[in-house]
Amino acid sequence: MPHKDAEDKSIAIDTLLPGVCLGDEGCSFFLYRQEFPLEHAIGDIPLGDALLCCGREIALSACDDSLLAFDPRTSCFMDTETTGLAGGAGTVAFLVGIGYFQGAKFVLEQCFLRDYDDEGAMLEYLSEKLAQFSTVVSYNGKSFDLPLLRSRFVQHRLEFPLEKTSHYDLVHAARRVWKKRLNNCALNNIEKEVLGLHRHGDVPGYLIPQLWLHYLDTRDARPLTPVFYHHEMDILSLVALTGYLSQRLAKDSVATFHHAEDRLSVVRLYVKNKEYKSAITEAQRFLESSQVPDELRRECLALLGQACKRVELFEDMASTWALMHKEFPEDPLAASELAKYREHQERNYAEAINVCRETLKRIEDNATPLDFSISALRGRLARLEKKQARLGMYNNNEDI
Repeated sequence: MPHKDAEDKSIAIDTLLPGVCLGDEGCSFFLYRQEFPLEHAIGDIPLGDALLCCGREIALSACDDSLLAFDPRTSCFMDTETTGLAGGAGTVAFLVGIGYFQGAKFVLEQCFLRDYDDEGAMLEYLSEKLAQFSTVVSYNGKSFDLPLLRSRFVQHRLEFPLEKTSHYDLVHAARRVWKKRLNNCALNNIEKEVLGLHRHGDVPGYLIPQLWLHYLDTRDARPLTPVFYHHEMDILSLVALTGYLSQRLAKDSVATFHHAEDRLSVVRLYVKNKEYKSAITEAQRFLESSQVPDELRRECLALLGQACKRVELFEDMASTWALMHKEFPEDPLAASELAKYREHQERNYAEAINVCRETLKRIEDNATPLDFSISALRGRLARLEKKQARLGMYNNNEDI
């Protein structure tokens, strides 16, 4: 009689998860389909919040105007689990997930390869399914997931269905907003720090390729159930994060960012998107806040000065540079911009020279390391002094 452990060794995935096998006798794959109500929350954020997304906020966070037509109801939220991170012809996506809104629910489909031979059937299914969506949402999908899937479709001589589909890669949006505060913008860290999500029963991502390869050897699918959970949470987090970010970037929303670093990131985002009037409004609101650290206040003043210059609010620009020069007299950018204004707009060369000299003296007294901006300020001072000397000589000749 065989040992009990030997009997239990081969455990099929369909005995653990209520999925179905799709394809034909020669080639099929395992599909696990779930439905979630819109009220289902990921951390503090219901999935249904993503349905409130507007293309303006999505395009703003992505710095991509092609996403202005973003519609959450025609978008696909996608993630893959693969045999490695190196990419290349030998890397296979053995678990491909697509999530989408359907009526009053969110549908999640996880396509799983029970062996390498299942890949053709899975790709044929995905080819038809993905062609229905106008936008794909991912986390680092532009650099990894989609190039990998494209290579797999090519190897199977299938047309890649997402070739002309808009792509909203949340990793770039997350970095623009939260990098200043969190530094680590991995999805699991964003989940904890932003969405308030703490996973239970998860498996570390770096172990997942090894678990699938082990499954191929043993045919014991039990260690894979945490992999399906990990993959599920990755996709549901994409949905929640899309809704969270969009609501906080909406102009008429009561939901806002609370951390100073995040609020400054929004100012920076407006400047990057050349929405200078919005940048000015947000920057002024930020500067009126109490307990803003000097480092953040300094950067905000610089962004405000640049935005005012772009929309030709020159008096406001000058006031901003003057305030920045007063609060941070060692800053070469503030000194340079203020000196430009004194020279070109006010024709006050003496004051422009004083601004440059004052800042350079501060820098030298504090032994601040040299950089390009300081060298440029020295060059500006030298040019101003020569210009003033020439004007002095001209005026003396006029008097004679």
